[in-house]
Amino acid sequence: MTRVDYLARLRGRRMFGGMDLSATKDLTAMIGLFPDDTGFDVLAEFFVPEESITERERRDRVPYRQWVREGWLHATPGNVVDYEAVRHQWLEWASLYDIRTIGYDPWNATDLVTRMTTQDGLDCVPMRQGFPSLSAPTKSLEKAILARKLRHDGHPILRWNISNAAVEQDPAGNVKLSKKASTERIDGAYALVMAMDQMDRNAGAAQPQFQMIVVGAR
Repeated sequence: MTRVDYLARLRGRRMFGGMDLSATKDLTAMIGLFPDDTGFDVLAEFFVPEESITERERRDRVPYRQWVREGWLHATPGNVVDYEAVRHQWLEWASLYDIRTIGYDPWNATDLVTRMTTQDGLDCVPMRQGFPSLSAPTKSLEKAILARKLRHDGHPILRWNISNAAVEQDPAGNVKLSKKASTERIDGAYALVMAMDQMDRNAGAAQPQFQMIVVGAR
């Protein structure tokens, strides 16, 4: 299936979103999760400051410039991500899909989320980044991956982020993705966890039952 065909079959469907805004070295990621009777379709967009691409390519050893040329990555002018470009991407998605809620990491998100909620009418839900908030959707994501119920359009950055993901566990058995243990970028996986949380809370999904495998630091 081509990417055009993949996008066409998502048109008008119910979507639950997740958003992870970038820090100095990370990517900004936005994820749309589309549940159906057989699993979940995933749509991803990533953003990076244009001026940092050469340094990021050297540091992360992945083809950022190629991803920009191929349309997998948005490079915004300057040395920080233009959050207005992120907002416009959400508005484009809202014109194509039935966005229900968007989970987001509150870090540095106040101005963007204020515009998205008050001006654009999007329902944005802050997610605390501790073990109690992230454990259940992290487990839901692993269950979906292991059951091969997670589908996407071959997005190379999303695939790279998920392959990099490692988790940490607290004494109570709660788990969450660990940016410290994951030496490479996992921003898309983080945004996917937040989208999974919104879907589980709002689509009546049952809590998964399985054993999480904790991956140590590399």
